[in-house]
Amino acid sequence: MILGNLNTDAGFLENSRIPEKTIADFSYRDLQDGNVLFVHTGVKNSRLVLRASDGEKVSNTVVLRIVALPLHYKLVNNTGVEVVQGNVAMISLSHLAIEINMVEQELEIRYEITDPPCFGEIQRRHGAGEWKKTISFSQRSIERGRVRYASTFKAMQMDNVLENFKFKVTIGSIISEEFLFPVMVKWLRYNFLRHVPLVIDKSKREYLTSSNLLVVIADAEVPENELYYKLYSLPEKGSILLNNLPLQINSSFSQQNISDNKVEYQLINRPLEETQDSFQFLIFTKYVISNTYDFKIDIKTDPWSILLTNSGLTVTEGEGKLITELELFAQTIDDKTFQYKVIKSPSHGKLALINFSDSPESNNNLTGFTNQDIIDKRLMYVHDDSETQYDEIDITATAIKFGEWANSDMGTKPSLSAEIKFNISIQLKNDEKPVRVVDKVFHVVKNGRKLLTLADLCYHDPDIDFDDMQLLYTRRGIPNGDLVFVNKTSQRLYQFKQEDLARKRVLFVHHGANYGRFVLFVTDGKHYTSSLLEVSASDPYIHLANNTGLLIQKGRAETITTANLSITTNQDIRSDHEIAFEIFSSPKYGQVFVNNLSQGTFTQHDLKMGHVTYRHDDSSNLVDKFNFTVYAKRVQLDAEMNIRIYLESHQRPPVIVHNSSLLVEEGKPVKISKGKLLVVHENNLPSEIEFKVMSPPLYGYLRKFTSEEGYFGAEENPVLSFTQQDINDGNIQYVQTSSNQLQDKFSLDVTNGIQAVSGIKIVVDIIPKLIPLEVHNFTVAEGGSITLEEDFLKIANSHFVGLNCEFNVIEAPKYGRISTSQFPGVALTKFTRKQVEQGLILYIHEDSEQLLDSFTIIANSTELWKQSLPQKIYVIITPVNDEAPVVKRNKILRVWVDSVTEITMNDLCTEDKDSIPAELVYSVSPPNNGHLALKSFPNKSILNFTQAHIEEGQLVFVHRGAMSGGFNFQVTDGLNFSPRQIFSITARTLVIRLEKNNGLAVFPGSRKTITSHNLKAVTNDMVEAENRTIFFTVTNSVKLGRLISVNSGNSTQDISSFTQLMVDKGMVIYEHGNKETVDWDTQDYFTFTMSSPPAVLGPQVFHINISYGIKGHGQSSQLLANTGAVVQEGGKVLIDKTNLDGSNLLFKLPEAQRSAFEVWYEVVKLPQHGRIIVGERNITREKPNFSQYIINKFGITYMHDDSETLSDQFIFAVWLNQKGKSTTKPDSDILEELFNITVVPVNDQAPELKTKRLHLNVLQGDTAVIGSENLKVEDLDNTPEEIKYTIISDPPNGYLAFWGHPNESIKDFTQADVDDGRVLFVQDGSSSSGVFYFSVTDGKHRPLYKLFSLEVTLLSVTLVNLTEVVLPQGQNTAAITNIQLSAATNGENTEIMFVVTEPLKSGHLQIGNEQVTTFRQRDIDAGRLSYCMTDLTAVGDTVEFMVFTSDSNLTRQIMNITVQPFVQMVLDLIVPNGITYKLKASDLDTTKLANLTDSIPEFEIIVSPIYGRVLRKPLGSVKAERSAVFTQSDLESGVVFLEAHANMTDVDILNDSFTFILRADNVQPAVGQFHYAIVPHDPSLLQMFASEVPLLTSTNILKSYTMAKNEPHIIPKKDTHTEAPAQTQWHNQNHWVKLKDREKVYSQEVARDKSVWAETTMKTSGKSTEDQSLRSNNQLFIIIPLASVAVLFIVTAIAVCIFLICHKPKKAKPLIAEHPPTALSSPGFSPERSLTVPTVTVTPLLKGTGKATALPFSTLRREPLQPVPVAPVPALRAAEGLLQSSWSKLDPDMIQHCRTTNPTLKRNQYWV
Repeated sequence: MILGNLNTDAGFLENSRIPEKTIADFSYRDLQDGNVLFVHTGVKNSRLVLRASDGEKVSNTVVLRIVALPLHYKLVNNTGVEVVQGNVAMISLSHLAIEINMVEQELEIRYEITDPPCFGEIQRRHGAGEWKKTISFSQRSIERGRVRYASTFKAMQMDNVLENFKFKVTIGSIISEEFLFPVMVKWLRYNFLRHVPLVIDKSKREYLTSSNLLVVIADAEVPENELYYKLYSLPEKGSILLNNLPLQINSSFSQQNISDNKVEYQLINRPLEETQDSFQFLIFTKYVISNTYDFKIDIKTDPWSILLTNSGLTVTEGEGKLITELELFAQTIDDKTFQYKVIKSPSHGKLALINFSDSPESNNNLTGFTNQDIIDKRLMYVHDDSETQYDEIDITATAIKFGEWANSDMGTKPSLSAEIKFNISIQLKNDEKPVRVVDKVFHVVKNGRKLLTLADLCYHDPDIDFDDMQLLYTRRGIPNGDLVFVNKTSQRLYQFKQEDLARKRVLFVHHGANYGRFVLFVTDGKHYTSSLLEVSASDPYIHLANNTGLLIQKGRAETITTANLSITTNQDIRSDHEIAFEIFSSPKYGQVFVNNLSQGTFTQHDLKMGHVTYRHDDSSNLVDKFNFTVYAKRVQLDAEMNIRIYLESHQRPPVIVHNSSLLVEEGKPVKISKGKLLVVHENNLPSEIEFKVMSPPLYGYLRKFTSEEGYFGAEENPVLSFTQQDINDGNIQYVQTSSNQLQDKFSLDVTNGIQAVSGIKIVVDIIPKLIPLEVHNFTVAEGGSITLEEDFLKIANSHFVGLNCEFNVIEAPKYGRISTSQFPGVALTKFTRKQVEQGLILYIHEDSEQLLDSFTIIANSTELWKQSLPQKIYVIITPVNDEAPVVKRNKILRVWVDSVTEITMNDLCTEDKDSIPAELVYSVSPPNNGHLALKSFPNKSILNFTQAHIEEGQLVFVHRGAMSGGFNFQVTDGLNFSPRQIFSITARTLVIRLEKNNGLAVFPGSRKTITSHNLKAVTNDMVEAENRTIFFTVTNSVKLGRLISVNSGNSTQDISSFTQLMVDKGMVIYEHGNKETVDWDTQDYFTFTMSSPPAVLGPQVFHINISYGIKGHGQSSQLLANTGAVVQEGGKVLIDKTNLDGSNLLFKLPEAQRSAFEVWYEVVKLPQHGRIIVGERNITREKPNFSQYIINKFGITYMHDDSETLSDQFIFAVWLNQKGKSTTKPDSDILEELFNITVVPVNDQAPELKTKRLHLNVLQGDTAVIGSENLKVEDLDNTPEEIKYTIISDPPNGYLAFWGHPNESIKDFTQADVDDGRVLFVQDGSSSSGVFYFSVTDGKHRPLYKLFSLEVTLLSVTLVNLTEVVLPQGQNTAAITNIQLSAATNGENTEIMFVVTEPLKSGHLQIGNEQVTTFRQRDIDAGRLSYCMTDLTAVGDTVEFMVFTSDSNLTRQIMNITVQPFVQMVLDLIVPNGITYKLKASDLDTTKLANLTDSIPEFEIIVSPIYGRVLRKPLGSVKAERSAVFTQSDLESGVVFLEAHANMTDVDILNDSFTFILRADNVQPAVGQFHYAIVPHDPSLLQMFASEVPLLTSTNILKSYTMAKNEPHIIPKKDTHTEAPAQTQWHNQNHWVKLKDREKVYSQEVARDKSVWAETTMKTSGKSTEDQSLRSNNQLFIIIPLASVAVLFIVTAIAVCIFLICHKPKKAKPLIAEHPPTALSSPGFSPERSLTVPTVTVTPLLKGTGKATALPFSTLRREPLQPVPVAPVPALRAAEGLLQSSWSKLDPDMIQHCRTTNPTLKRNQYWV
């Protein structure tokens, strides 16, 4: 207890547990624990009064005196520490300690680090034992061993670097000065005990051992497993392996790994020469990390090792790529001639040699290639476009000697080879369209709904890297329903993924028609395809999908699955539980269990899960069944399931009794008998044992004999299964088909229905049709012989062992002969096999120098009637040196004096038939005017050389001395010598001269090429002028510029010498320097010498004129500067002296006068798109001047007018003007130039749409180009490439694509794409039109949005021609050509098909002799289609057909076939009205028909005449009766009459006819019409003449029937007469009527006659003959005959004229009645001329006197009834009118003046 503090300013007591709080008492325990502290705060001396108490008693009072002393400290220890690099050292009080003068007083002493150590750190241990870096610590921590120095610097130090740190001591409020604590670091270093390069010699892999690399640390013990090597870089030619795994950069291995032989170096490819590899590494331990070191690997060469490059190949799917030396190459050091043999060809591609000469087989099945093929870049791998990512080729590479590849079968097998697996990586691409894999009709309940799943619709994308679930479907309109989401049935579904089908999200809702189909587009994002999904709606149904029954062992149980029993339905079944099966008739010999419970019901789910089983009751009954009902919603189906039980013995497999090989003749069949193949089973009949062909024969096929069809099975469709019973009956045959095969085989599986035996191999030995002769080449010495051994001529087939055959030489050897040993001089043409076996046959060489011979033989056996194919045997001749060298050329060598000249083969050449050039050695005497040498050592004289030196261009002659000379020489091949000869050499002097030295004109500051026109030197060597080089050496270079040459890369270099060839090629250029430092005219030059060894020409001077006045210098201006200017559109630009400077004009003046003149400009032509501003004014025509001074000081300004132009210009004149004088432009000494201004456009114009109607017409399913005529946007500021279109909304009926990629849709394109025709619209085949919404912009302005219409033209097929087919009576066939039947289509598929839809009643169509109901348009065009009539009672036939293409069709088309009567009818018959005309045989002539049928033709009238009748007066009768039948005999007898009764009031002529059927024996009947004209009867007209002008032909009248009612009737022309008139065609849409339907024909014909022929009555109004002659088409010329009675005729005519003048003329009577007005009102008629038509009366001359009497005619123009003529005018004019009689209406007074006889007229003259 503190009783008092005598001096409170001195301090106070506190408890350390509660600091800074004054206490008045404390316990003894606190005192013992040292918790009681005195805190001094003031004076030095103070006292405390204390008293102790135990709670009851109190001690005496004591006084504690307190004296405050000042604090003193001392650094007593600062010795520092020692540490090994990478280690730690504890800092104790012996290393670092502070001592203070208050020992018993606890003051905290802290060390604050002011400068930390450089190569380590001070660490303090914390409570958890963790050492952490610190910057301060206390002396108490040092006492407790919690402070240390850690060496953290791992790098090696080359010097003993000192380490320390600085600190200050803090004691209370006292801070000491700074102290330094030293740290002695023992720096570690690595020492290499071994650092020896690794040697790679024989093997590619070598271990890195301690003898190569061994490192230790000098001052530390480090175990080998703690000393590591870290890879800093990898070797280039190999790899470092650790435990057979390659190491990468920063990988490491230990010294222990090296000692344990776990580190290897592996060489990748052995180099061609000795080389070195290396890698860099560093060494590290826990102490120190070294610098980097290099380790060398010495790689030795192995002449016998293969240096292999096999880096594989990467190729794009479906493409090819060359295999180069970088991918595959094998070689040795000395040999690159490697042969590659393909052991295993690529599985998904092929190897090919490109540009192979004449062996296309090698391209398809390449089995070998060489290094040369790889070097020549001919070897290519071509991928087969399959969806594969990998391929490989197994190859054997073999080293061969030169030339051995071509004859490898005759040489020894090389021993140096390597097996190569060449890997090929395929880069897949999306190049396949989706393919439909489920294609069936989708069945749904009427007005119901059903899920659309993958079982109904599924596509597969063949690209293996594409997920089929991501295929996108887009559907078009559905005619009988909708697609909706299963959870959103109110929302129509237009797009969905295949994933939606898989997850059953797509629901089809039916409404409307029962059947329909709709278009689906499927895309993988790049390729599109389309198809149709057919939808069939019907009432709910259930069908059995399969009901295979059940096969079960007796007494056992078997599961019934959906493979045995399943159903299909059109109802919306979403769970298999909804399909229930109920058994209403249980099996008799077993039970059905469901989940092991005997139940009578189960579901489809139970079947799928395998819960349904049938258990047999082990009775002897082997057949069972049960009946069941299937329920699916409200629909049910009754069915039955059969169960078959087999015995336990059936589980034992059948037993193979016989399996022997077959023997068959090549190309023949052989029966497979049970002696060759027999399989039995104890409980099965032979008919129950079935064979199945698993691997068919390669060179034949199996067939089966049946009693009904004969042999069943062919090479294209062989038999694949049969039974043992078939074999037992001898019905199975093997038929051999392929030739040149010795053996075939096939494999079978056999089963008894329960158990099977697999892999029965049947071997077929084939007896060849040809003797299999094998031949081998052989070698013989030159001039020697060799016995033909059996190995040379071998027949190895076992079927021909011991065959005594004969060998025939069909092609004898060219350089030898085949002989016997008895008669070696006689050449054989044949010999026997026995002679060969006895060694009697020889090949004898004729001792020529040819090294290869051959002969061809065949083997022939008369015993077997067989022979072999011709075989060629090659004979390799080993040469013998027995020929002496022959000197072929020895010409005089002409050389230049003191030159070195090559001796070529044209100068000296020796040949030896049996020696190579290198073996022909020349021995020469020393030449007397020089010496011989090799080109590589021209100064070294030689006296021996070879012919190879000459051929290789190595031999030269060095001339010295005399002008003529030579040497003697002799040639030897080592054994033989040629005669000694002399080689002569003559020399002459080479002269060089300078032909042209014209100097050069250069514009200042420019370059100019020195050409051969400026400088040219020549020599007198005219022969080798092109090969001789003339050198120019510059001795004194140019002063004002430099000489340069231009290299291939357009780079330049200074030159001091050049050649004439460089001058000729324009490679030598003079470049002038600074043009501002020269006068107007300046001179430069250089001196040079010329040489062309051995000739030299002394110094010459080349002058260079430099002048501003040079014209045509290639510069655009003669001024110092005229560069033009660049201005932005609408902006301005300052033109200063850098752009325009004419101050060089002052150089024309003497230097003293230049200061008195200045340069002035005048703008001669102002700029068109801007203005020039000088100061504040514009340059105008009135003030066009400015000076160079203004340009230099202020400049002039060009301001653009903001027009859309890209350039501008102005023309100026410049001259020198004396200062102080007028600036008027002088008349001379001026210079005019052009100043160009380039305008940089500014995009300130928005794109403008130029196309008024944005649309495109496209054919359905076709592709059309969107061109600039469909879509055009222009922008004056942008190019078409910068105008970009973006499709916002795709068209619903297709997509847009680029040309060349029609299957890839696009979203963006440019106007340039449109202009170039690169944008396509691909129509999807739908019939609807569509639009797409797009925007267009130039990238700056607001886009323009528009709609583009896509109008679809539907695909169609149309009939171009459809006319009747005419079948001549008496014939049964008629060709159908494209004139009668022709169709055309607008689709891409031009294949047009015709299908007969209704059977023909009277015949058939045929192509050739084959009856057809289907034919093509090309059959019609080729004339192959014809009609054949088989029913000869019919008068015609009808073909009802359909014409279609793959895109469209046309149905219910009818083509009529008519029979044309074989009769010749008169064409111009005129019958007077009221007169009975006798029909003659010439009117209806059937003579030819009668002769053809040998019968009397009969006419039956089926339609009588309208204005009369046909009468027949029998012989002996006086009365003629109306008759419907008459014969040709009646006509000849004159008993047939034609009576005309018509009302001819106001009518001049009427057309009439009757229709008949013409019959004859053995020919079909034919319908025809007989036409004639009725004219009024006038007995007063007596003139007799016969007409040549036809009235109307039956053929053309018949044509009128084919016209519509409103079509005009064309009157036939004259030249339409046919042998038999055409028949009448009834235009019934269905069929022709037969003869028995006569009444029907009659009724139709009568009606038609009334409608057609009633319109033939015509009326016209007459006018004067003058008008008629002007308008008549049938104008005839008037010929007035001159005769002796002319005077009398004239007098009579005058008298008549006077008489007529005296009388009043009468009104002309109408000649032709007008046509009824109803005809004119018809819309089909349009009159060409006035209805008032002139009439010309024509009197044709009579051809003879035997013609019937006729009346005169008048032509009639029925122009109101005529169509616009399309035929030639004369022909139409002849056909337009009908000749009708008008003479009967003439005035009787005029008739008396007419002639009654025909005058004699000239040819082609007629009376008018």
